[in-house]
Amino acid sequence: MRATRAISLVFAGSGATQASWMSRLPAILDQTHTDVVRLSAGLVMLGLGTLVAMALTGPAISRFGGRPVVTAGFALTMVSLITMAAAHSATALAVAMLGVGVGGGVWDAGMNVQAAALESRLDTHLMSRFHGWWSIGSMAGAGVGLAAAALRVGLLPHLSAVLAATAVVFACGVTAFDDSKRGGPDATGSRLRSPARRLAAIGTLLFCGAVVEGAAGDWLAVYLNQDRLLTHAGAALWYALFVSAMAAGRLIAERPHRHFGAVGLVRTGAVVTALSIMLVVAGPTGPWLYVAALGWGAGICWVFPAALSATGSVAAPSAVAAMTAVGYSASVAGPLVIGRLAHAAGLETAIAAMLPLVLTVALLAPALSGADPEPAR
Repeated sequence: MRATRAISLVFAGSGATQASWMSRLPAILDQTHTDVVRLSAGLVMLGLGTLVAMALTGPAISRFGGRPVVTAGFALTMVSLITMAAAHSATALAVAMLGVGVGGGVWDAGMNVQAAALESRLDTHLMSRFHGWWSIGSMAGAGVGLAAAALRVGLLPHLSAVLAATAVVFACGVTAFDDSKRGGPDATGSRLRSPARRLAAIGTLLFCGAVVEGAAGDWLAVYLNQDRLLTHAGAALWYALFVSAMAAGRLIAERPHRHFGAVGLVRTGAVVTALSIMLVVAGPTGPWLYVAALGWGAGICWVFPAALSATGSVAAPSAVAAMTAVGYSASVAGPLVIGRLAHAAGLETAIAAMLPLVLTVALLAPALSGADPEPAR
């Protein structure tokens, strides 16, 4: 179906853009002379920008339609990433991160609204597929970042080339967006008619899973470079393997989802993620670090789409946008807490602190029960 392919392209473009700059984070820190505390502040700016943008995206889509709103978010993201690539100070980096947060928030919220609306219209599960394509985009972006780091390509030419390619992909996808000027059923009303306790559990699970997933993107390349003494290319390879495992896990989720259900799948993933975190902080260096990258990505990849699908099973499709904002709020709290903990006790301790969050995901997984629609065909 044209709409399914179009939304998949926009998800893929979002993933590629995010992974491209995250995979070069050590180089960005070197260029801007930024330490982990100031990086933490920049990441908080990014997260706050994302949340503010998501709060405004729904009303904007209702007034202007999905296509122009998402396109505006895309354009702001592009300009902000060019600014980031050219930055030579921590202040300039923080401003660029704020712009990336606002633009990316509009882009991500808009595409998730489109995905939820299409799921509702077709009465079939598509969220894992779309998030799988986001991960494929991330894999491509991280792979290009690995090559750029290994070849010592500058940040500006690297990110400029990525953005040019992403613009083509985005243009092909956004043309098929539903452009009706309506936001769907009111998400707040949907939540009031839904089991509040279950939605609270899903939201908590989603928040914890998003912090654990985001820690790999926000901090692992820095930790592996500074504490485990991997090269920039080695840290980029770790992240490339992480996003590759996430992509594979989401794209093959249909069969295990059918056999084990959302609860079994998410709980098993939590165990794998916990083992991988322990391997990262306490295991030997060398190949085992890359095994941990695969386990971390494969283990955590099901949490976000499973939580969004579960939300859709107890609330109207538009409520998925509100739950998406809950997940992305992890980008505000996560960097702040991890950064402060890293400053006080070291990055290794901060990464190990992800283990209680993984345990919370496992304990709250039963809230996902009953969210097992027929697999997408």
